[in-house]
Amino acid sequence: MFMPVDEYLIAQAVANARQEDRREFECLRGLTVEQELRHSLGISEKAQAFVMGGRVVAIFGEIKHDDRVGVPWLISTTEIAKYRRAFLVACDREVAQMRKRHQVLINYTDARYAKALRWLRWLGFEMHDAIPYGASGELFHPMTLRGF
Repeated sequence: MFMPVDEYLIAQAVANARQEDRREFECLRGLTVEQELRHSLGISEKAQAFVMGGRVVAIFGEIKHDDRVGVPWLISTTEIAKYRRAFLVACDREVAQMRKRHQVLINYTDARYAKALRWLRWLGFEMHDAIPYGASGELFHPMTLRGF
């Protein structure tokens, strides 16, 4: 179930972020996962929490880069293991809606995060060769997905 993001859900997401998500968020600009999450929420046109059983599975959003380009982002929690299938179905629907609003979706994903890379490919994103990115130059894959 999708819900508006509030302080309680932010606190849950920060406390229970998957280690790989935490590492990816913290590598971006050298901020804590909470600082990066709050920044992303603050610049997003749309942000939601995916909640099951009263627990945050993920918080995600969409940043409008310009009139053509959208930047989707997501942080998942350890709860994702319990609700994997429901989460995949919900993500597929949400990405389809983003593709209707933007000519292209772009972002970067930590090259070490195999589960995220597999999930993004399943959603249809094209993963490009990894490049140094972020505060310390870790390898990240640029990713793109054309709109409808």
